[in-house]
Amino acid sequence: MLLVEYQDNGTHYNLPGGGLEPGETIVDGVIREAFEETNAEVAVGNLALTYEFDSHKQSGDYSENESHGLHLIFECTLINHSIPRLPHNPDLHQVAVKWIPINELEFILLIPNISKQIKEYVKYRESISLIEDHQLERLNI
Repeated sequence: MLLVEYQDNGTHYNLPGGGLEPGETIVDGVIREAFEETNAEVAVGNLALTYEFDSHKQSGDYSENESHGLHLIFECTLINHSIPRLPHNPDLHQVAVKWIPINELEFILLIPNISKQIKEYVKYRESISLIEDHQLERLNI
């Protein structure tokens, strides 16, 4: 699984992604964000997970100023012999782009803590019902 590595009070990983720009479709946003954060060109496949974050109901010690968000997580594949790498202007604290084997997800700090749900999706290839952050195993970060 392609993840973005951050050094911010220790090492943690996130899925590539972000918000939509005005007039942008969801699929176009996924393609743009994947490229901006990993330099990877991707084809967008099935919706794998839907994750809700509400700072008033959370599984970790996140900032209480975080906005309420709904995250759509898609299965993507690389296209055009694309080679993921750190972008020229990475996000603050972004230090690498790494392939992490699915069976090693429980050994890294993935934020949000959805390793179990990712493994379940990979095993059954069925989209998983809404994941609410406050129901996840608590992270102390």
